[in-house]
Amino acid sequence: MGRVYFCEHLTPELVWRPEWQSHPNGAQSIARVVVATGEPRRTASLFAALFGTESVAEADGKCVIGAGKAQVELAAPATITAEFGDAAADPAGRPEYLAGVELKVGSLARTAERLGGVEGVRVERDRIIVPARAAFNATLMFTG
Repeated sequence: MGRVYFCEHLTPELVWRPEWQSHPNGAQSIARVVVATGEPRRTASLFAALFGTESVAEADGKCVIGAGKAQVELAAPATITAEFGDAAADPAGRPEYLAGVELKVGSLARTAERLGGVEGVRVERDRIIVPARAAFNATLMFTG
C-alpha cells in the first residue's frame, strides 16, 4: 500500500519555507489518502497497533484513521471503484495499493482551469477528479 513512516523536523525552518509552499494547482494540504485493501480491518490493525484501537473508526465499510488534518481511508477495491468509476486506479495485481490522494485547494475554479489540458478530468460540484491513468495510477481529487 506504500510506505508509512514518521519523521520529526528538528530544523523546520529549513524544510517549511514559504517559497516552497505554493503550487500552480493551488494545493494547500493533503485532506485524504485512500488505500485499497481486500481486508480493511486487518490492514487497520497495523495502525491500531501503532496509535491505539481508538485511532481507527469504521464508516461506510471503510476503516478511517485520523492523521492530523488529514485522514487515511482503508477500503476494498470495489468500494473505491464505486466512488471513482473509470477514474479509479488499476490494481495491477497488487493486493494493497495507494488508490488516491485528495488535496485541499484554495480555489476549485483555478484548479479546474489549471487541469483543463489533462485528459479525463472530471469537474464535479464540490471536487475535481483526475483519473488514475493520468496520474501515475492513483486517482487525484481536489476539494475546496
